[in-house]
Amino acid sequence: MSESAYKPRNYRVVRHVTKSRILDIQDALDIGKLRIELVEYTEGEGATQSVEHYAEPDALALVLYDILQGRPWEKYVEFKGSAQGETVISRVLVLERVEARNPVKITISRGPGKVTGQGAIQPLGKPEVSVSVLLSEFDARRIAFTVLRHMIAYEAATYHARVAAGTRRPGEAGAAAREPEAEFSSIAQAAPEVPVAEAEAQMTASQDAHALEPTEASSVAAPAPAGTQAAPRRRAGRSVESYWMAAERLGLQRAEAERILEDAHGDWAAAWKVLRSLEQTSPTG
Repeated sequence: MSESAYKPRNYRVVRHVTKSRILDIQDALDIGKLRIELVEYTEGEGATQSVEHYAEPDALALVLYDILQGRPWEKYVEFKGSAQGETVISRVLVLERVEARNPVKITISRGPGKVTGQGAIQPLGKPEVSVSVLLSEFDARRIAFTVLRHMIAYEAATYHARVAAGTRRPGEAGAAAREPEAEFSSIAQAAPEVPVAEAEAQMTASQDAHALEPTEASSVAAPAPAGTQAAPRRRAGRSVESYWMAAERLGLQRAEAERILEDAHGDWAAAWKVLRSLEQTSPTG
């Protein structure tokens, strides 16, 4: 199979090839890891050794960031492994700076291991396979930049899905329980409270509207003299009288007018009816 047709198991973030080594860093972020593979090969013969390590992205990102920024960084060692029955396999990743023309060294080792009391796996004796690759300052920074950029893009692309999966959301029952409250709120907003003064003015205007309408006889205009244009006629009307104004006109005290309204249980029409009856029985009415 040609190199262009081969597809790795995980998305390949970056690849670095030398005369005898291949470094592959792949995306396994769906399980919270970065897969690092080192292959030792002989040109014309193929691979002779291959090791892999599933690294912790957050810790590795810090080391890569220091490399990218040119900061001094300490040797980084990460212990991983797996246990299958009684067989325990240890995998160790080492990133370090060495005295060489290509000073950044990455090593992955695989061999027998042991499970500690905390459940971690430590190497047991010498590793069976160990593959290293040396990187120049430029290649190390290039790889660090590519991996960090990919991790940032992954976090941005999966942000909403990760937040939804990692937080508790109310169920449909809880949402249904809140519906009456929302409905009551919408009704309250749709029907705001009308001020008392405005209600009085509206009621007075509706009861006195007949007084403002012109009669049929008065609505017939006299013919205009020949050669002249009739001027627009203004409709005459009287000012609207409120409940309190009517009570004052009838000589009632404020307390008496309030008592009439209270006896009518706040019904303005009923209170007005009482005032009308008082006006009809009044000597001056």
